[in-house]
Amino acid sequence: MVKKIKSLIVFLVILLFPINILIAEDNPDLNPASAGGAKFVSIPKDAARKFIKDKGFRVGLNKRQDGSHLFITIGQGSVTATANTQAIHDARFNAFRTAMQKAKAEYVELVQGEIIKTSIESISRQNTMPEKIAEDAINNAVGVNTDSFTKLKKLISLKLDSAMKKEGYDPEASDKKKQEIAEKVVLSDELKSFYTATSQSMIGGFQAWTVFEEADPGDRAQFTVVGLWSPKLNALADSIYSGNLNNVPKGSPKKKIEDQLPLNDPNKLLQSFGAQMYVNENGNRVIVGFGHASPLFEGRKDALSTACDMASNNAKQQIVLFSKENVMYSKLQNSISKHEDFQRQGQNLQRSIQGKDYTNLIQAQAEIEGLVTESLGEFAIKDPRYKATDCVAIRMWSPEGVMASNKTKELIETSNSSESSSGNTIEKDTSQGTTGSDDF
Repeated sequence: MVKKIKSLIVFLVILLFPINILIAEDNPDLNPASAGGAKFVSIPKDAARKFIKDKGFRVGLNKRQDGSHLFITIGQGSVTATANTQAIHDARFNAFRTAMQKAKAEYVELVQGEIIKTSIESISRQNTMPEKIAEDAINNAVGVNTDSFTKLKKLISLKLDSAMKKEGYDPEASDKKKQEIAEKVVLSDELKSFYTATSQSMIGGFQAWTVFEEADPGDRAQFTVVGLWSPKLNALADSIYSGNLNNVPKGSPKKKIEDQLPLNDPNKLLQSFGAQMYVNENGNRVIVGFGHASPLFEGRKDALSTACDMASNNAKQQIVLFSKENVMYSKLQNSISKHEDFQRQGQNLQRSIQGKDYTNLIQAQAEIEGLVTESLGEFAIKDPRYKATDCVAIRMWSPEGVMASNKTKELIETSNSSESSSGNTIEKDTSQGTTGSDDF
């Protein structure tokens, strides 16, 4: 008996199995493999996530083996110009700044939290009532000589005129024309979604740990920033902002900053952006800012010189933003999904609407008094991938630089109090004579 039952089960399985396959093949929606199946495609943030994972960290708050903490976020921005335009390096730098601000907004979101407002509306309608009430029906209901009859006729006319205006026709068109354009929605399903999020926070010590730049053939380049915040970076930023060098966190002495930077590697300099922390030969932490700019005209030394001035200002800006920045952002995301069955000229028709509205606004403000930075060089770089030359300017804030500035101010004040001098200068071409001893 048991064998018969087992045989019956096997028979049923064999019988039903081909039927299931047949159903799946007839309906590809039930068998994704028949269409090749789903697969992952790369996104700009993939390289950044791999970099973070390979370093042994994760996006968000991390605790290292020595007990110290750091916070990591990712931001992404798009280059708004193509490589064959003169302003390509301005666009690249702006794409970095966009990515950096988004990384900061993510930091604010994860640390400060958000004020979120959201709502969803689902509306379903059915209407099979006639759009136009026959005049004989009105007559039977209210009589020909009544005010109600006149009012209803006007109401019907206004309704047709309204439908006609939406379609762009003259209200004085004939009744036949009105009938042609008139349509009646008999069934509709609609979903509306509304979402807003806002947040605000002061940030100090947020740096661009590394930057990725990539582009698919025929697509615009994408910038991805791995942003990093830590208590040590925050203390360094506070020292820059306040001018109090006593709070600068110390580190293990390294090589000179110039020897740590890729000053002889144009490819590396082309990809260097933002403000980054280094430890110099004295064990002091410094901040190095990178700025980029394209000359207005290619092959013009004066235009290139101006571009380098602008790049230098951009490098200073990165240091200022590192020191202390008030970041505010707001997100607006609305969407609508709607399907309608309607009638027009005796035909049953359908239409579907899918719409969305998305805005991400990030505002940042920073101000600092008495900022002292020094130039580590300005480099004009030409790459065959780009039409324009890129001027990369590098500036640095360091405790040594601040102390040198303070000492210079002291010497000038002392000199001015002991003697005064005046005279006229005559402008002439630059020249140089012999040089005396360096034993100042």
